Amino acid sequence: MKKHIITLLFLFYSIALFSQISIDDTASATDLVQLLFNNSGCATISNFQVSGNNSYASFNKNGSSFPFENGIVLSTGFSANTIGPNNTLSDDNLGTSTDSDLAAIFSDTYDTTVLEFDFVPLTNYMSFTYLFASEEYQEGSSSTCNYSDVFAFLIKSSSDTNYTNIALVPNTTIPVQVTTVHPEIYNACQAENETYFGSWNSQTDPTIPINYNGQTAVLKAESIVTVGLTYHIKLIIADHSNYRYDSAVFLEAGSFTVGTNLGTDLLRSTKNPLCGTATTILDCGIASANSYKWFKDSVPYDDNFVEITGEINQTYTVTSEGKYKVAVDLGGGCVSEGVIVIEYDISPTVVNTQLQSCNDDESDFSVFDLSDANQTITNNDTNLIIEGYYKTWEKAVNTDNSITNYDNYTNQSLNEEIFVRVENQNGCFSIAKILLNVYHNPKIKDDASVFYCLNTYPQKITLDSGLLSNSNGIMYNWFFDNGTESINLNINNPNIEVNESGTYSIEITNADNCSVSREIKVTNSNTAIITNIIVAASIYPNSINIKIEVEGEGDYMYTVDDANFQDSPIFNNLSYGYHLITVKDKNGCNPDTQKEITFLNYPKFFTPNGDRINDYWNLIRTDSLLLHYQAISNISIYNRFGKIVAIINPNSIGWNGYYNGKLATPQDFWFRVELIDFNNQITTKTGHFSLVIKKINYTCLFFASILNVACGTNSNRFF
Repeated sequence: MKKHIITLLFLFYSIALFSQISIDDTASATDLVQLLFNNSGCATISNFQVSGNNSYASFNKNGSSFPFENGIVLSTGFSANTIGPNNTLSDDNLGTSTDSDLAAIFSDTYDTTVLEFDFVPLTNYMSFTYLFASEEYQEGSSSTCNYSDVFAFLIKSSSDTNYTNIALVPNTTIPVQVTTVHPEIYNACQAENETYFGSWNSQTDPTIPINYNGQTAVLKAESIVTVGLTYHIKLIIADHSNYRYDSAVFLEAGSFTVGTNLGTDLLRSTKNPLCGTATTILDCGIASANSYKWFKDSVPYDDNFVEITGEINQTYTVTSEGKYKVAVDLGGGCVSEGVIVIEYDISPTVVNTQLQSCNDDESDFSVFDLSDANQTITNNDTNLIIEGYYKTWEKAVNTDNSITNYDNYTNQSLNEEIFVRVENQNGCFSIAKILLNVYHNPKIKDDASVFYCLNTYPQKITLDSGLLSNSNGIMYNWFFDNGTESINLNINNPNIEVNESGTYSIEITNADNCSVSREIKVTNSNTAIITNIIVAASIYPNSINIKIEVEGEGDYMYTVDDANFQDSPIFNNLSYGYHLITVKDKNGCNPDTQKEITFLNYPKFFTPNGDRINDYWNLIRTDSLLLHYQAISNISIYNRFGKIVAIINPNSIGWNGYYNGKLATPQDFWFRVELIDFNNQITTKTGHFSLVIKKINYTCLFFASILNVACGTNSNRFF
């Protein structure tokens, strides 16, 4: 017996726990409209009409989880099929005709259900709450992205020609449909107005109160109305494209309110709160009433409104955050109420700043990137947004005609101010100012290259900053780059002295903080060291060719005997005798390098055989040497063993090749002679020649003696 009692109790509680909505499909049009109205006495209603095919009804929450206690339902299928749980497909063919007013908005509609009536408001605002549910909501299916039944709440006054649809996604002009309100469908479509989607309704959950796959959140339809005008309203729902997969719209009982419009809520979430110390005036919009009462509900809101003492006028000025309500007594039992939520946010903290441009010319106009000031203006607060740049404060406040080329903006006047509108994440703004300053750079010389003469080390050369214009407040900063690193010399002076090669740069900053820089490259150079004079025979008689070999870091040019300088170190066809060689550094290192050198002219061999040809050896043209030397010593001649075999006077006929009364054997001989200049400085010159024995041509010798010429000369060339 106890077991059966427990079973009955379980069944009772299960039925209570799994309740669904209940409906009454016998309700008339009058019943439905009167259920929808809140009986405030602030409107008169009439002309009730309903059409459909068992597709409209009143409903009751019946202990379920449905968000409305009771209300009315209009469906594209039989109203009996709206009752949960969601375990069958509502897929009815009503066979009702298309409504022409709905067809003006949506084409290709079927199974239409319409509830319509007239009302005359005594106030300026009407609204009601509803939700939309549909079998077209297919969780995880692309059908949700593509298919939806349609509905509309159409309203027009007696003075209007066309209806206005107020069944819209909040704050948009988008009609509420499956395709316009849903979460993301994976691999099919992105979310659309997901905030206003309510839930998917499981087909296996016995607690689902209605028989539809999904539903929106509770939404509000609302409209501004004119006191005393007659309005006609049509609540319409229909299948779209075909009768398949039904939908329904549920309207909350008593939610059709004809009340007072206090305007749009000012919320942080919708980015339109009041900012800083701003105020706003609430106006109930009804000029003649028996009384006005204003109330406030403070955070956290619980609709426990407290009357604001002394506020008995049509308007009220809000100075603090809260939920505000007005009650307007129009008499005849009509007390019109309106509610609005006002939130505050702090205005962004911004910093006024300056941008500076430094011109090379004398112009007072320059190009600026205004965004360069952003970090300073926002104090590096990445949550702040630069909304725009404006030429006046008023334009920035009103977001009127922002500067579009802000990243390439040329100032329009001296010391021009730009106004920057800075917003936070909730839309509150502050205005910052940018002062555009145009200054002028110091004028300096171009980059330069100079040379440091190593022969003068450790002496120093002076590098000049190159500043061309004098002005007060000039700061100098020198840097040195030795090829390995750049070193800040920390020298605040227009000139520096250096004795090291490298690149020196100077940064010159004037009192306006305009800076220019200049580079001076210091390269080592040096005077030349003559290391060798290479002498070569010339193709011309009694002349020689020379090549001057030098060492040094400079770039050199050459001359002999003060003739024109040349880049080549080679000189051809020089005469024998004294010469002055000069090597000049093109880079200006002084003094020039000079070397005196004497090239002696003498036979390279002689043939002392008595034929009057090369019978004697001596220097040639020694008289020309006396232009540079005061004396020429006797010439000492040595054999290969270093023994003196002869000493001759350079002005004599020369050595005849005899040594100790005998003709020397053919061999090489060496000579030594001293040249004494006018400062008694002695230059010793040496050289060598050969003694060669040549067979005598006696016939040539005979005729040469008669003609008194040397044998083999042009005079007896017939030999």
